Amino acid sequence: MRSRFAAIGAIIYLLLFACAAAYPLFDHRTFAGLPAVLLGLPWIDYISSSWFLGAIALNALIIYLLLAILSFLFSFLLRRLRA
Repeated sequence: MRSRFAAIGAIIYLLLFACAAAYPLFDHRTFAGLPAVLLGLPWIDYISSSWFLGAIALNALIIYLLLAILSFLFSFLLRRLRA
């Protein structure tokens, strides 16, 4: 199942995480790293912090799969309505 829409959604999520992870390098306030941690939810509660990038990859995979399924269903419904 290949979907350009799903790939763009997952890439946007990963770019948002990269920006959120880089933000504490420029701003040294107390909660500067919080957005990056919030992008790892809900898995950050269940796994150790050493697997944080794995949680981000899992979220990107889930986003990709959900958007690919939505794209497939939308195109399927459009084909059914036209036929």
